[in-house]
Amino acid sequence: MCGELIAVIGIGHDGPHGLSPAALAHIAGAQVLAGGKRHLAFFPDWQGEKLVIGADVHSLVERLKVIYRHQKTVVLASGDPLFYGIGRLLLEALPKDDLLFLPHVSAVQLAFAGIKESWHDACVVSLHGRPMQALLPALQRRAVKIAVLTDAQNHPAAIAQFLSNHGQAHYTLWVCEELGGPGERVTCWTPESIQQQTFSPLNVTILLHGSLSPRERAGGEGLSLEALPLLGIPEAAIQHRQGMITRREFRLLALCYLALHPGDVLWDVGAGSGSVSLEAARLSASLEVFALERSVSALAHIEHNVQQFALANVHPVLGEAPEALALLPDPDAVFIGGSGGRLAEMVPVVVQRLRPGGRIVMHCITLENFALGWELLHQPTLQVDTTTVQLAHAKPLGPWHRLESESPMFILRATKL
Repeated sequence: MCGELIAVIGIGHDGPHGLSPAALAHIAGAQVLAGGKRHLAFFPDWQGEKLVIGADVHSLVERLKVIYRHQKTVVLASGDPLFYGIGRLLLEALPKDDLLFLPHVSAVQLAFAGIKESWHDACVVSLHGRPMQALLPALQRRAVKIAVLTDAQNHPAAIAQFLSNHGQAHYTLWVCEELGGPGERVTCWTPESIQQQTFSPLNVTILLHGSLSPRERAGGEGLSLEALPLLGIPEAAIQHRQGMITRREFRLLALCYLALHPGDVLWDVGAGSGSVSLEAARLSASLEVFALERSVSALAHIEHNVQQFALANVHPVLGEAPEALALLPDPDAVFIGGSGGRLAEMVPVVVQRLRPGGRIVMHCITLENFALGWELLHQPTLQVDTTTVQLAHAKPLGPWHRLESESPMFILRATKL
């Protein structure tokens, strides 16, 4: 056993010219040189065994695990091997003490340098071999700067189309091709102008949040997504039928009582405009929210709002409870905003399907629904509590102001033991 480290060297488009003397010394002394075809082509006169890193990376890593113990081995990788590179796989397969990393400047660093933007506050998303939906969490957070690592399927024009489809056409796309090489090119596009363009497959695409036109992306009331708070979406930003929306203050209380965690499944039964679903889904992209609504026109509002807020984790469902609940996965939390007069049929199904430790929150406007809900939830498997909330808002009264009260809301909540 030779006891040599396996050197993992980052390399750019400038090839050996951009490598340090230490990196070049490792390559000169190696017996095995692994890398992509493009990387190996930089060393046509190198003598030794060359291993091409292709689609089956895992098999190559398994081979390296055996080879490096007996032969001095160097692995070439693009940019920084520990930044969405082969470095992660090698760290999983080999002892850390047997690895030496000599990174190059990453493509993302070069891309931001190319467009002359700082990137300490940027979000980086890899779409290389991943579905386009991987971009959604960054869009949901309304990230101002997003660096996207692309592939043949998720190319810049496809990304632009995805932005348009999800109401995010206000982003500007900077396409940075062949970074660090003689063919380097940096160009700026709108989602519309880029559609017929083609680019080098070696590119990083940076999305920069542009200015929004008035009323854009906010239900037509002069609000923009970037102006919205992290919690408590104003009613004006949500498309809904007049008066048929859960008020912001009640939504926030519902979220508190639902006690959601990342990865939870939430049922929003009688979703109306989907306001509770929207509010919950923005808390974590890993939440799965099912907005159940029996009205076709109301469901259209939910679908519109989901698209406007780019919330891939909200699933609008047309149907009536309790029958339609059979189509949904078991929930960790259930919000009941409407029952269509079928509360007595719905609650037993909800309780039976609710996972242990799960929470139910029910909003009741009428005394009759409150009394029925209180009775239905009082069973041995549930711990029940209730809260009554009444809002009052300032209204003008001549030169003075008075508080005008709204109807009280009865909030029932239960936890499954």
